Amino acid sequence: MTQYNLEELRLLNQVLLALFMVADFALLLFFYNSPFPWFSLLGSGIGLAIIVFCWAGRKYTLFIASLLVFSAIHTIVYNWSSIVH
Repeated sequence: MTQYNLEELRLLNQVLLALFMVADFALLLFFYNSPFPWFSLLGSGIGLAIIVFCWAGRKYTLFIASLLVFSAIHTIVYNWSSIVH
């Protein structure tokens, strides 16, 4: 593989890792709590983003950004019935 291909795979893995981490935690919160705790999902996403940023700096910016975006999206998706009504 060329260096370009390896870099592209690393970027894709960062995005997919953030998606799977947030999706699994959101599903766990959805199944074990009757009102969905949106603040816990957003807080964990922000907290993990701060921790990764402090440890690695700007090296994993795509992971941090996708983690925050997916946390916001999953919060909206799981609270859609509360937002609409």
